[in-house]
This record gives sequence, structure tokens and C-alpha cells, in this order.
Amino acid sequence: MLASNVLQLEGVNCGVCGSTEFRHYASGKDYEYSTTETEFQVVECSSCHNLYLNPRPTVDALPLIYPPNYYAYNYDTAINPLAVKAKNWLDSLKVNQWLKYAQTPTPRFLDVGCGNGRYLQMLHQLGISKKDLYGVEMSQDPIARLNQDGFQGFYGRIEDVAAQLPAKSFDLIILLQVLEHVENPSMLMKTLAGLLSQGGVLIVETPNTTSLDAHLFRKHYWGGYHFPRHWNLMNRKCLTYLAEQQNLQVKAFNFLPSQSFWIYSFHHWAEDRLKLPWLARFFNPFQNLILLTLFTSFDIIRAKLGFQTSNIQLVAIKP
Repeated sequence: MLASNVLQLEGVNCGVCGSTEFRHYASGKDYEYSTTETEFQVVECSSCHNLYLNPRPTVDALPLIYPPNYYAYNYDTAINPLAVKAKNWLDSLKVNQWLKYAQTPTPRFLDVGCGNGRYLQMLHQLGISKKDLYGVEMSQDPIARLNQDGFQGFYGRIEDVAAQLPAKSFDLIILLQVLEHVENPSMLMKTLAGLLSQGGVLIVETPNTTSLDAHLFRKHYWGGYHFPRHWNLMNRKCLTYLAEQQNLQVKAFNFLPSQSFWIYSFHHWAEDRLKLPWLARFFNPFQNLILLTLFTSFDIIRAKLGFQTSNIQLVAIKP
């Protein structure tokens, strides 16, 4: 565990609209990886209602708050093998839906925050050439493996590597659970809009702040806060604002299962409020198959009935 004085913090403005006016909304600690003892504050923008971490870690602190055991870097080993198979099946349905949104059956594809490249592998298995499958990630080892395997991998933040990518050429860009991690969502959306081809599709998945679990665990323990790694948290209104800023047309909003946020919310509550570490260990979003099945089914049913979940999907097109 890191000493709290190691983590450098900085005050920031709203990353969606730039406003300096805000009100306190929530607080909490790094309940998941214990990278620091610092208590963090989430504030709500008085203008656009974006929720953002303020103050937040500096960019130089990223290697500290994303430790080597971070789940995205160890996906295949961190998650129960049966859960991996179930998620792969659900993700295969999602990938086929992406291709339906695209204007061509073999799009040039960019995955921003590609992790170990699992979606690139899925799309290659569906017939897309590796030369048209691009991934950007902040961990060097996955990118090295992707490049060795023939994919187009780029190490770093998308804001820093965008100049190395072919401009206005991507038919399909996905940004899955990444927008909430970046310092300036507005600038990121501008970068992605510049990479899209005419008629290109941008698909964004990010935590939704107007969901049931976000409401129930609002003050401290909602899993969507993911202290201190989630820097901006939004809803449908904020996402529409971001898309329209870049002249992107919103095609659809969908609500997807977010079982991990439910489980993490109970984990944080049991660990911090009840002081019951044995109960907190029970609420494991990567290993507890019973809870994964329960909350996945719960969210699927709720979404079918028209309710919002904690995972909102924006589909936008560049005209």
C-alpha cells in the first residue's frame, strides 16, 4: 500500500463543459486496490451535472493508481474461467451488433483502451484483417504482444498517440469503460471525431450516474466511482452534449448489464461500513458466479423493461 503523501493531487475544472462551479456530491477511498489511503471527493458540475473527481491524481500518478494487478491487464487470469466464457458469449453478441452499426462489413476498427486485445481477436475471427484492427492501451506488454501477433497496437494515451494513427479513416471506433478514466472527455471526443471517416460510427460505453445502484450507494460506495481511477462520470444528457460538440449525430442509447458495479458497491459497503472483510471477500465481481449471474440477469431484465442500468452505451455517427 502506498503512503497517502506519495499521491500528488491537483484541482481541476469540469472535463465536459469547463465550468469552475461545482457542489460536493460523494467521497470515498480506493476500496479495490488500496493504492493509497487518500479519501477522494466527487463533485457535481453546476452547469452540465457531470460528476468528477476534484482534486484528482496528476497524470504522473497513473502508474501508481493502475497497479500491475489491475484487472484489465490480467483479464484471463483475474476472472473465473466460467465467467470468462459467459462474458465472451455476451461480448460476441455485442461485437456482431457493432458490425451492424458500421457502414461496411469489414471496417477499419479502433479499440481505445483495448486491454489484452480480446475484441480485436474476436473481430479477426469474424474475418477482418489484422492490418485493419487497431488498439491503443497504456500498458506496454499487451501492446507488444498484439504487434507481435500482427495487429496494429499503440502504447500510450489516445490523446498522445492519435497523431500516429491515420486521420479520418476509421469506420468503427469503440471506447469501452474509458471515457470515465480520462482527464478531458471533451478533448478526447474531439480526437476521436477527427479519426472517424465520413459515416464512421463511434460507440461509447461508460458508467451511468442515473441508475438504481448509483442512487442507492450514492454517498460513498457506488462501484462506479472506482476511486481514484474514474475521473468523470456522466449520464445521457452529458454524453449527448459531448457528441453534439463534435457535430456527431446520436443514433441510439442502450443500457447494458453492469453486474460488477452492483457487486463492488456491496463489497465497499461491507468492507468500510460494516468492517467485515470476510463478507467483503464474498462480494467478488470476478470470481463469485452466483452474484455475477444474479446481477447480470437483474440488469438484463431491467433494461428490457425500459429501466436504466449503470452501463450506458452511446452510438453516434459522423455525418
